Amino acid sequence: MNTKNVYAYTLQPVSYEVSEAEQRQAQLTIWRSTNKIGTKAWAIMGAVVLLAILGIVFIKNYSTIFCWVAIACVAIYVLIRKFALEWYVKRKMNETPAEKIQGIRLGVQPTGIVMRQKMGVQEGVASIAWKDIYEWYDTAEFLLLSFKVKGQQGAYILPKRMDSKNFPFSTIRKHLKQSVGDAKKI
Repeated sequence: MNTKNVYAYTLQPVSYEVSEAEQRQAQLTIWRSTNKIGTKAWAIMGAVVLLAILGIVFIKNYSTIFCWVAIACVAIYVLIRKFALEWYVKRKMNETPAEKIQGIRLGVQPTGIVMRQKMGVQEGVASIAWKDIYEWYDTAEFLLLSFKVKGQQGAYILPKRMDSKNFPFSTIRKHLKQSVGDAKKI
């Protein structure tokens, strides 16, 4: 290992403390990425609206009521998916207390991410190998790493404020691209 690579890794672990607001923001961002209306649904809604408009134009009198109902149903569906579900998810997230993340230090090593935590008098050490990470997200506010070790799933929310000389995100991204692939889009 040459001197250029030595400084790409952590010599002294950095404090890993994630506030409740940061946790909620990460959860909401991930939820929003899964709550997108798909192309197939948009195509179906477009066809329904088009047929309803054609029905309104070509059919006269009270027979157009079912066309107006179809347009209203599409509008209600879109409003529920875009606004009502997010409101409900935020409400449910606020009902569930977030776990306080304090007293943990993280470091970046060639083998993976090392976690150190004080447990009474002793200090526990755990390592998440790069191969144990199965997906990752790179957003403007944080990196999210999902991993599975010995059948247990977990995740790290790494706020961008942690990016420093002692905890280089560039090294993390390099290893993740090599072992997992490109970051998933949100």
